[in-house]
Amino acid sequence: MHTKTILLTGAAGVIGRAVADELRAHRVIGLVHNDTDVPGLAETLPGDLSAPRLGLDSATWDRLAAEIDAIVHSGALTTWGLPWPEYQAINVDGTRRVIELAERAGAPVHLVSTCFVHAIELGRLDDLGPDNVVRPYIRSKLDSELLLAASGVPHNVYRPTNLVGDSTTGASSRPQIVQTMSDWFCRGKAPFFPAHDGNLVDVVPLDVTAVAIARGVLAGEVGHTRWLTYGPAAMSVADAQDVLVDHSRRVGREVTRVPIVDPRRGLPVPLAEVPATSRAFLKVLIDVSEVTYASGGVLPTSLPELGDRYGVPMPSDRDAYRASLAYWAAERQTARTAMKEAV
Repeated sequence: MHTKTILLTGAAGVIGRAVADELRAHRVIGLVHNDTDVPGLAETLPGDLSAPRLGLDSATWDRLAAEIDAIVHSGALTTWGLPWPEYQAINVDGTRRVIELAERAGAPVHLVSTCFVHAIELGRLDDLGPDNVVRPYIRSKLDSELLLAASGVPHNVYRPTNLVGDSTTGASSRPQIVQTMSDWFCRGKAPFFPAHDGNLVDVVPLDVTAVAIARGVLAGEVGHTRWLTYGPAAMSVADAQDVLVDHSRRVGREVTRVPIVDPRRGLPVPLAEVPATSRAFLKVLIDVSEVTYASGGVLPTSLPELGDRYGVPMPSDRDAYRASLAYWAAERQTARTAMKEAV
């Protein structure tokens, strides 16, 4: 097997770490912003997507251009609800700099985007509220895709949905938005579950995401947009709530099901009357539901094709969700025990 040299931006992120592990038989050079403790990298380079040459000195930039066979561009600002200039500087301008390096190196780019750009592709950006917390993020990711397409650099685009942990162990390097929202629900804080009629709850396990990207890189085929989603096979909102209620019982909490409410038809409890923390969680759920609905409610998926072509697995999303909830519940219990013992 020919060993490839691959530059991985965002190597310390949740997806970056998992992709690095899948590519461990190859020489992976990781570009990181703060956290330099990433297992499996042949080399770790502190960098900055918002800076010229990705924050690298000219000698390192030139060396990478001479060495790398491919770039996996996983690095991005993924926190929602921030001012547009922050996304512009990191996500859009950072992609522009990755393109510059790819052109110098003659290397293809594998861009990690998001499935929610579909709302803009469908011409439904104006259907999103001006204060929708996801809106500037997805705009920056589509702008990055368009930059790459216009550059002429050979590339693939990967569009994952919201992540849960590894499909077997539930593990990930840190909790993601699905986990954070789920923990809130499992504490019995949700007065209702906002979801537009017709939406599915589409989550993708971390290992499925990493395998799809890594095998796409190694296959050497470019010119594809891969939807890392479960599409019509995704959970219904009721299915997701069943998983949450069952998990709550397993950890000793009796949480009852709450009404599923289409936010376009009014809320059973006005947001202004909900405690501040729960109000913030409900606002995120409403905004994500709005983006999902604008993206078609049921997302396109490439997983069946990727299974046939590259052997990418498609395990039960429900089981992966359960495993992720269980993993982080155990992690929290371990942390609480350690704190008590320290006292």
